[in-house]
Amino acid sequence: MTASSNGLVLAGEFEEPTREAWLVEVDKAIKGGDFDKILVSTTLDGIRIEPLYTADDIAVEHDESGFPGFAPLSRGGQIAPRVDGAWDIRACVTHPDVAVANAHALTELRNGATSLELILDLDGEGGGISVRTQADLDRVLNEVLLDIAPVSIRAGAYSILAAEWLNLILADRGVKGVQAAGCLGIDPIAALATHGEIPQGLNEAIVEGVSLVQTSTTPRLRVFRASSVVAAEAGASEGQELAFALASATTYLRAMTQAGVDIATAASHIVLEVAADVDVFATIAKVRALRHCWSTVLQASGLTVDAQYPGLVQVAAHAGGRWLTVVDPWVNLLRGTAATLGAVVGGADTLTVAAFDSGTGLPSDLGRRLARNTQLLLQDESGIGRVMDPAGGSYYVETLTDAFAAVGWKGFQTIEAEGGLVAVLAKGSYQLQVAEVAAKRDKLIATRKQPITGVSEFPLIGERRPEVSTAPAADTREGIRLPGTATTANPLKARRLAEPYEALRAAAEAAKVTPTIFLANIGTGPSYVARATFSSNVFGTGGVDSVGDGGYENAEAAAAAFKASGAQAAVICGTDAAYGEQAIAYATALKAAGAKFVYLAGRPGDAKADYEAAGIDDFAYMGVDVLSTLQRLHTTLGV
Repeated sequence: MTASSNGLVLAGEFEEPTREAWLVEVDKAIKGGDFDKILVSTTLDGIRIEPLYTADDIAVEHDESGFPGFAPLSRGGQIAPRVDGAWDIRACVTHPDVAVANAHALTELRNGATSLELILDLDGEGGGISVRTQADLDRVLNEVLLDIAPVSIRAGAYSILAAEWLNLILADRGVKGVQAAGCLGIDPIAALATHGEIPQGLNEAIVEGVSLVQTSTTPRLRVFRASSVVAAEAGASEGQELAFALASATTYLRAMTQAGVDIATAASHIVLEVAADVDVFATIAKVRALRHCWSTVLQASGLTVDAQYPGLVQVAAHAGGRWLTVVDPWVNLLRGTAATLGAVVGGADTLTVAAFDSGTGLPSDLGRRLARNTQLLLQDESGIGRVMDPAGGSYYVETLTDAFAAVGWKGFQTIEAEGGLVAVLAKGSYQLQVAEVAAKRDKLIATRKQPITGVSEFPLIGERRPEVSTAPAADTREGIRLPGTATTANPLKARRLAEPYEALRAAAEAAKVTPTIFLANIGTGPSYVARATFSSNVFGTGGVDSVGDGGYENAEAAAAAFKASGAQAAVICGTDAAYGEQAIAYATALKAAGAKFVYLAGRPGDAKADYEAAGIDDFAYMGVDVLSTLQRLHTTLGV
């Protein structure tokens, strides 16, 4: 209880709540069910997520989170709050045409973005702004005020060359010292994990990056980026992503210090980057845990972060990638909002939000504008950036932060013990571990235990989607080739989580006739509605439209309606009691009417053999592998 200034004890008339009393009420609510099965979940790292957290779950006598700007940085990397609650709103520019890319960059900056991320294509493989010379990059940045707008480069193995061009452009324009800001994007480890090859050799690329640090005269223009986004987009868990980021950053830190760069300067030239996911609390905890772990690495290296090093640790977040969908892409706006909230509340310094329609290729003008405005609205209207560590003190967030830090640190130690991230990627062991976790997530998605709104849940057949932006003609100039002995490894293959469902939807949409399934509803009352709705939802995720006209008094009426519908498959929907009385009759009649495939909505229980003998081919219920069910139906319907 809390006493006010006048001595009033707030909520004093209520009994002090206890966990034991809460458990009694919970048991009543779940009617004696299994507490763990109903209310407890587990992350892909094996972290147990409880339904309730209290002060007993964290160390309240000594707050290990510390103060903002002081080790271990859980509460934030800055000592003072963000000015006006603003963070760095970074706009991503990707259009292949240099002139169009420049127009996009200027539009972004004039309408609220505070920095740019340039995705560059130097080797002619596509996937970014087609540049081959310093002059090309200069044209991309035409009229961009480089003394005001930070620029971040993403050019894979070619980032060294692009960085040199950018430095020359800055010199030509007289931008020097602290005026220049951003990141040169030297991240050969992420490039190796993404493409499976570093043409000039990984060690050579790192050495070249270290050379840029040693000759740098622009302290706010960081050289290295230690990004774990490639791991996240391949399906990594939070712990695996943290381990990748820590191991990558440590590799760069070690290379710089071994070359004679002091630890503080080396740390100041690294940007940590993670993926912002749609799970708000997981994103918050992941960003906080990353700062905590990196602070521990720096402390072990002889540098304790405190007021002497304001803003030393910089975290960039990228919202997009694996959670983007092509089907019902409008929901991506909500996903982007959730990811933005998690990243900013977690204390990310810089955030890039993918356009909602970028899953299909080049984002549209609308997509770019909404991606930018998602951040602007949250910043200016909600003010979420005005409070330092707003989630700090939350028993759940603090516990989850500690748990993520623990699993991330353990993974990092394992990587280091095996010779470092480069050696682990060369052996392929990290890739296998990520693939195992991705397979577990795939199973959750296939069974809809991890639903994707608009895709595996609440599909809209015949939805209106935004027009796809047309890509320009390919650049006919030969791509740049880097000399040297290549370093190779099995890449971490990026993929979107919705792809298996989207493949089914695409196949159904390409069919000459929209595939349909008949709802053979038992009865004329509302008793069948729940399972009929469930069935429409399940089959709609595969692009199969549900048809039918309410409920039917008997099997004969249902069979006649089925025949008139033109459908080739049917699903029987009703209550368990109705199934016991009429399911077999319905199945027999539907088969006789020409149904190629008959489902029963619900678990069959002990009657499974009898149902199958009557002609029921499969069962649709909560927890079923929806993807396998739909693939089988597509085959039957000839989709």
